[in-house]
Amino acid sequence: MKRMVSLRRAVAAGAVATIAGGLLTGTVAYHVVHPSGRAGEIYDVLRQADSISQHYFVGEDYTTDDLINGALTGYAQGLGDRWTSYMTPEYYQSYQESSADSTVGIGVTVSYLENDDGTHYLYVNTVAADSPAQKAGIGYYDKITSINGKSIDDFGSYEKAVAAVRGKAGGVVELGLHQYATDQDVTLSVTRAEYEQIHVTSRMLDNHIGYIRIEKFADNTDEQFNAAVKEMQKQGATSLLFDLRNNPGGQLTALVNCLDTLLPEGKIISLKDKAGKTEEYTSDASEVDLPMAVLVNADSYSAAEFFAAALQEYGKATIVGEKTVGKGYSQQGFELSNGGCLNISTHCYYTPKGISLIGKGVTPDKQVDLSDEKKEHFYVLSDSEDDQLQAAISVLEK
Repeated sequence: MKRMVSLRRAVAAGAVATIAGGLLTGTVAYHVVHPSGRAGEIYDVLRQADSISQHYFVGEDYTTDDLINGALTGYAQGLGDRWTSYMTPEYYQSYQESSADSTVGIGVTVSYLENDDGTHYLYVNTVAADSPAQKAGIGYYDKITSINGKSIDDFGSYEKAVAAVRGKAGGVVELGLHQYATDQDVTLSVTRAEYEQIHVTSRMLDNHIGYIRIEKFADNTDEQFNAAVKEMQKQGATSLLFDLRNNPGGQLTALVNCLDTLLPEGKIISLKDKAGKTEEYTSDASEVDLPMAVLVNADSYSAAEFFAAALQEYGKATIVGEKTVGKGYSQQGFELSNGGCLNISTHCYYTPKGISLIGKGVTPDKQVDLSDEKKEHFYVLSDSEDDQLQAAISVLEK
């Protein structure tokens, strides 16, 4: 299975529990039996370092898993490719759950951030639609300060804190939060449950503009997307506005199926591996024939920026917002014996006109930025406060 996904790297502020734009062309098991050549050199140096640390290192606050995860993280970084990364077993499990059509949990993604006094909290980046978290009253930008009465620092690590939030359906987790909307400290009890992953939402704007937001390209995104397009047309949409801001990418098949709905007959995307073998995906002659605009920003990665690029090259849509990052490698996930996963770049991919986006990205037809303050509170902006949305509406109204 081919996917356009990758992982946001851990930053100085902490590890981010979201998926960002890479291209993952499947996950396979891989086992090293007898290292030789370059692998043997790496193995010998690591074995030497481990021997030295066992004899001389006086610290005790680490585990074998810590050493393995640290070494693999460094290996991935050593390849010099921002899209190649190592997923710890816990992170890999989270990724797999986030890619499923439905999942069990409370329905939030979080960042592990630090207060001025050095203590930590979990910052709520997103809240899934119709999830247990949303029903319980958890909102965007809330700060989770405790889990079942224990502070975040009491868990010792980001992974252990997140694991405490997870659990089986029907279980209850008690969260201490500082709520962004009310600026108040509250304690909420959230019952874990299975919920459907909603990646596409839609609504009708004024002047018969059908607004469709794509959060990411996952297993069921194409089905949700096609349903949303049909629903907007059914409600009388005379133009369509696609919002892919902060979309981290996702599954290649979902991307191709979404674009196939909108594009005329022709090439959609081609991929080339290390041996030079090329694979091509095309669209049929059926297409939606309405004026279109696409909203992107600097955090529209991989499949998201490619969606905009393809529509722009075919002259099907006006692109509004910020220049995108410029990604053109796909990744394949190799599951490791410790339960982690090495997510490594294995293919180059190209637009319908055969152009790589590496170092180029997508340049909007209409450049519109948001202020830093509005970017910080993106998910709670009203339509009137959203300068990029208003610019896209103006394009379609004309």
